[in-house]
Amino acid sequence: MAYDQELFKGFSPDHPPLLRFFFFERPTLTLGRLEARRLNLNQLPYSHEIRPTGGRMVLHGENDLCYSITASVKDPLVGGELLESYGKISGLLTYALRGLGREVRLSGERHPGQGKGHCFSSPSFAELTLNGKKVAGGAQAREGGVFQQQGVLLLSVSPEWKNLFPEMENGAMAGLNDDPSLVPLGREDLERSIMAAFEEAGVVFVNHFVPALKV
Repeated sequence: MAYDQELFKGFSPDHPPLLRFFFFERPTLTLGRLEARRLNLNQLPYSHEIRPTGGRMVLHGENDLCYSITASVKDPLVGGELLESYGKISGLLTYALRGLGREVRLSGERHPGQGKGHCFSSPSFAELTLNGKKVAGGAQAREGGVFQQQGVLLLSVSPEWKNLFPEMENGAMAGLNDDPSLVPLGREDLERSIMAAFEEAGVVFVNHFVPALKV
């Protein structure tokens, strides 16, 4: 998350968008920058990082893929006002996942994801759902004509989620690999399909490689 912060602060609005994929090798909590202010961080049951974007708590594990997109708010393909930009990016993610045989849909609700709980308690506006359950979450930060969207896609719901939030075990979240009749996906499948979807839409990213995050 500190690396994303550096990318965000150092990005110029006249640069092409930057896409980064990463993951955590052990269970790690990430907190939106505002949420982190109201929590006692010393009492968290897992190691944690604070996101430069907003949103609620996410428990990352071996069964998810994180991404960040950093771009100008004036970019015609991924920019615009906050909800407009979020909707554009979610639409391209939806296209990518449908190409992998996952019939994801976009939530039309605007506010149910706010309040207490974790990021996957319920979908908010333009978030990805599969069979009515949330499979991806994200949030944006904006400053000086630049935005950064950070998000996560669940391949499956890890046991750590269920241990930390037992009341949510049969709740509103799901994984892309939950249907045993479908060929299971890996992180590389998601990365290739997402890149192809954005490129097909005309988005040209900065060539940038960052090794997988190890914490």
